[in-house]
Amino acid sequence: MITRLILMRHAKSSWKYDLSDHERPLNKRGRKAAAKIAKELIRLEWIPDKLYSSDSTRTKETWARMNKFIDGVDVEYLHKLYHSSPKKIRKNLPDNLDYETVMILGHNPGCTDFLSDLCGEWYRMPTAATALLTIKNPNKSWKIKGNWNLEELILPREL
Repeated sequence: MITRLILMRHAKSSWKYDLSDHERPLNKRGRKAAAKIAKELIRLEWIPDKLYSSDSTRTKETWARMNKFIDGVDVEYLHKLYHSSPKKIRKNLPDNLDYETVMILGHNPGCTDFLSDLCGEWYRMPTAATALLTIKNPNKSWKIKGNWNLEELILPREL
């Protein structure tokens, strides 16, 4: 049963190429930030058991950079998480998560809005920002607004 949630916005992407928004890759800063976040999650012992991610190029590349340091994670890429609102995130993820630590990797404004829904306070989620949350009442649905405590908000520029 889920007790910890990692919510991450993808790392910084590049506008250098003439690509669709869905196909944009990470830029150099984004590639470095993804590695920094992975190393910090290891240091803090916040390793996900399951990852639900948007299927965009930049979210996949964010995880690929992190996966160089973190392995053994069950990964699921979902197109329905691409630019999803909190309502869509809830709708498109299972009601029962049989993993202790779940990670959601997505986009803004969905990540910022979902974090606000989960913990009841607004926090800015720049690229590669990663929120570490613990559930308040595990007997209630993980999807309930306000049922999470924000333990830490990791920003790559502070690492």
